Amino acid sequence: MTGDLARIEDSSLLCGQGRFLDDLDPLPGSLAAAIVRSPHPHARISSFDARAALASPGVAAVIGPPDVARGLRPFPLSVRTPMPYYAAATDRVRFVGEPVAVVVATDRYMAEDAAELVDVDYDELPAVTETRAALAEGAPRLHPEADSNVATDRTFSFGPVEQAFAEASHVVSGDYSFPRYSSMPLECYSVVARWTETGDGPAVEAWANFHGPFSMIPVLAGALGLPAARLRLRACPPISAAASASRPASTRISH
Repeated sequence: MTGDLARIEDSSLLCGQGRFLDDLDPLPGSLAAAIVRSPHPHARISSFDARAALASPGVAAVIGPPDVARGLRPFPLSVRTPMPYYAAATDRVRFVGEPVAVVVATDRYMAEDAAELVDVDYDELPAVTETRAALAEGAPRLHPEADSNVATDRTFSFGPVEQAFAEASHVVSGDYSFPRYSSMPLECYSVVARWTETGDGPAVEAWANFHGPFSMIPVLAGALGLPAARLRLRACPPISAAASASRPASTRISH
């Protein structure tokens, strides 16, 4: 149709020739990871036991709340509100599906089987599922360090706003709420990573299908405690996953 922007990626996808990160194998012999997720919207982690999972065939490691709290830093955020955001839960879970543990094994099947053996006990806490209810006085607070559940509150004004309203022939006002939205990717988020120790210190090389590699580098480097110069991120050429935090993750780990 005249005026429309022509799509250039359809032919290869329709012919079964699209290539995704899962088609690549840059690090033969990589391990696979399965994620244990929270079934609760808000709960305190009272106990964590991975012994049965660690004893399962093919399992190389289980990373749980104590390991995350001890070995990782919170992701760098653009807000100053004290709401530390880790790659997985440390002391409590704050939404259904939040990662609680990662099971690493020789293949995805063994990792998934072992993940079912991870024993996590929860003390359920009050929860709200509606934005305005979370802002109400007395609402359950997700982060005790913060004064409220408001992570950031910003107002933007450009030019003589009040004058423009005063001189307008008609003014329409309303209250609008925007729910969370996400894309429907052809491939879930995927990452293949290799951690190496060199004479100059640790370094990480990663392959990912994320659309914003330049924004991802400082976040990854900050969380891992590495200088950005020690992190190399390779974006998969046919990037097929849009930026959405709600999709499942596929992870392979070099050992």
